[in-house]
Amino acid sequence: NNISLHKNCNTTVEQVDNPKLLGVTRHLINCRFHHSLLDVTIRDNTLSVSFIHNKSSLYNAGFNSHLIREGVKQQLLYCRVGIGYHIQILPSGSVGGVHKPTEYCEFSLHHGVVGIRGVKSGLYLCMSDEGLAYGAMQFSDDCLLKENLEENHYTTYSSLSYPGIYLALSHKGDLRKGNSVGRHQSCTHFLPRRTL
Repeated sequence: NNISLHKNCNTTVEQVDNPKLLGVTRHLINCRFHHSLLDVTIRDNTLSVSFIHNKSSLYNAGFNSHLIREGVKQQLLYCRVGIGYHIQILPSGSVGGVHKPTEYCEFSLHHGVVGIRGVKSGLYLCMSDEGLAYGAMQFSDDCLLKENLEENHYTTYSSLSYPGIYLALSHKGDLRKGNSVGRHQSCTHFLPRRTL
């Protein structure tokens, strides 16, 4: 049987008993299906498969793409760990946190599957397979982050290319390795805020 996926398809988990559909679902969790990005989530026993946008548009047009321009916002990303830090990307590509926001803390971002770009530095926030965050001039698979709203209303950002790796800061505002933390730890909890 051919399985067709439509924009924002939802079905209960109990209905997903077709082995072929389960196999496709596992494949979609990698978020690659005919060069498009899909978001696959299970919440309240409902499987949601949502078309996000064409991946090639991010590579070819970056944040100027008409597909995502409307949803792009300039915000600060506040982490509640320790005394509270705002994440920043410096022109050198280093990523860290500061208590009082600077011009390097302002980001352009789109919700869902996100690309986060420092407004001042012009660098994209990326995650390596070793769990380290860094800034890059060129957009790549490492720059695709999945935004997830947690039960406490904070947001976590995990690598789409390397599942289980989270953006995180230490209690001192230093970068933490994303493969040594989990989504329920406060060091991975961010709150998008309006810019200065």
